Amino acid sequence: MQKDELLEYLHNIFLVKQRIYEQTSERNGLSPLDVHILTFVDVHSDDSTATGIERDRRIKKNTISVHVETLVQMGYLLRESHPDDGRKVKLSLTDKGKKISAECEQLCRESCCKLAQGLSQSEIGILRRCFETINANALSLLRQWDK
Repeated sequence: MQKDELLEYLHNIFLVKQRIYEQTSERNGLSPLDVHILTFVDVHSDDSTATGIERDRRIKKNTISVHVETLVQMGYLLRESHPDDGRKVKLSLTDKGKKISAECEQLCRESCCKLAQGLSQSEIGILRRCFETINANALSLLRQWDK
């Protein structure tokens, strides 16, 4: 494998995911970042705070705050006191927000099926294990660079 080949493959997969967020946002009159926040809150309900989004998605907190405020006003998100720490604000989805997240999740599932087309179940298992290792290595690099 050439030195940049793996990064190029991963970049193309990232572009597929980015396009999923763009399609979902276009269909619903939201920004891709709005959809990103809604799906994060859905998947990470235990850590659905602005700090959690900032840490996991590497989006600046002030940008998150602006989008969260818009999503609350539009009826997609609710703010409530965090059960473990009253100083924190926990985010949760309304039914309207759950609909957007579910739509995005469906597009992700369909895209994953298309990405895996032509691979056997055995090959998919090997690929999953490879990506788990690559992901662990990527997280290690990110932690190292964040120091």
